[in-house]
Amino acid sequence: MVVNTLAHHMPVIAEGATIPDDAPFIDNDNLIPHETTPFVRHKRRSSSTSSIFPDDFFVPEKLGLVSFSILVFYNVSGGPFGVEASVRAGGNFYSLLGFLVVPLIWSLQEAAMTAELGAAFPEASGGVAWVEEAFGSTAGWMSGYLNWVAGATDNAIYPVLFLEYVMQIFKANVLEEIESAHSDTMHHLIRIFLITAISTSLAYINWMGLELVGRISILICFVAMSPFVLLLLVGAAKCDPSRWFEIPDQIGSDHTVSFWESGFVTTGVLWRPLINNLYWNLNSFDAAGSFAADVDDPNKTFARGMMWGLLLVTIGYFVPLLIATGASDTPHSKWVEGYLAGIAFDVGGVWLGAWTVFAAGVSNIAMFQAEMSADAYQVMGMAERGFLPKIFARRSRQGTPTYGILLGTAVIIVASSFSNFDELVEMLNFMYTLSLVFEFAAFIKLRISHSETHRPWKVPLNTFGCILFLLPTMVFMVIIIVIASWKSYVFALVFGIIGFFLFLSSESRRQASRRNKEGSSAADKDNSEHHQ
Repeated sequence: MVVNTLAHHMPVIAEGATIPDDAPFIDNDNLIPHETTPFVRHKRRSSSTSSIFPDDFFVPEKLGLVSFSILVFYNVSGGPFGVEASVRAGGNFYSLLGFLVVPLIWSLQEAAMTAELGAAFPEASGGVAWVEEAFGSTAGWMSGYLNWVAGATDNAIYPVLFLEYVMQIFKANVLEEIESAHSDTMHHLIRIFLITAISTSLAYINWMGLELVGRISILICFVAMSPFVLLLLVGAAKCDPSRWFEIPDQIGSDHTVSFWESGFVTTGVLWRPLINNLYWNLNSFDAAGSFAADVDDPNKTFARGMMWGLLLVTIGYFVPLLIATGASDTPHSKWVEGYLAGIAFDVGGVWLGAWTVFAAGVSNIAMFQAEMSADAYQVMGMAERGFLPKIFARRSRQGTPTYGILLGTAVIIVASSFSNFDELVEMLNFMYTLSLVFEFAAFIKLRISHSETHRPWKVPLNTFGCILFLLPTMVFMVIIIVIASWKSYVFALVFGIIGFFLFLSSESRRQASRRNKEGSSAADKDNSEHHQ
């Protein structure tokens, strides 16, 4: 069905705007997917009655260009925290090369696709809307489901990464025997407790409002990147450019030594963890599509925010990594999660090392918040389209998707408590890649089938040019799938089966809703004819 895409989701009316007297009322309990109007007024309800917006009429604060750009930055990156696996696997040369090349063959394409389709389909479901318009409800559901599973798994990484950076403080300053005792202290139950406390506290902040999350992210961005500005100033004089061309000094302890655990061994590169780490650090630009309806003047702001976010991500990785690898002669095998803090200790002293750990902590907070917002809004958007129970479409008094936040928090606590960093990265990469196959295919399909749809910003290429533009991206995605471990395939298979049965339940619910709607319409028509 072709839909007026600018009114595809209920637009948020600008503050001070006048709602026409003839604007139709919308019964929030009986919303049907795609049933939208240019102007809407919500039925007044008593406080005891549930609704999508608890207030009679609530207008959430909008994201400005700076807030939106920083949210894009934190949805994707948040700074160079977590790049250590790339250096451990690929050495200085291949890791630096990766953070220069991958943004050009992957990040640019994903950001450009999101800039075009996000503004054309400004609704909370993000990529789900694009895929459903292109290929129908089945593909839309599977794309959204896979993307959400990947996002929730991704968000489970940040509490784990934060704990790894905190442990680097102890490892850098405590004798080995004390370090061993510390490891015993941080046993599994304490780990679960800390992750639960962190996740719950941050979920509450997220519940308080998207604009609040954006403002906090701006502040955190300055705090998180400040130690790397100082590292640049202090460490530049200590850089040895010859170190930038070093290949791995030895095979590390990662799960594989090559693409298929044979061959390419002579280079010393651990290709699987290298590619997975680069991919994980430089993806998720499409998550910004879930914020399109909440951006101030999306026709102008959305595409500009995407491009500024891309620039911040690229610089935020490459420049600190350039200084860190040039100033450190540490063996590559020692680059474990959190090791950037150790380099800051070596280059700038205790104060810079401690500042880096603190920056890592607050940066992970911002990444957690940005990812949780995107995932929760996507859940809300899927509920608005009828894919999920309508309870997930309800907003809090602050305009945030309460039940989407609760669902995401529960998954994060479980996943981050029982998985390690490398396993989480590879599993989420696999699921995310499968969902992006749908999105990139939808991008091309909509160029053909919905060519008349208004696009406030458009990739300046024709359809064939867009296919060539995406070609290196698709090759990169195939590599991610091919080199995945058997655990990732099992993970995808299990969640794929779960998703299939959830989809059957979703379709049954949507069909029942349509039948009820048709029955009510027929009854109203009969009553009208009877009274006449």
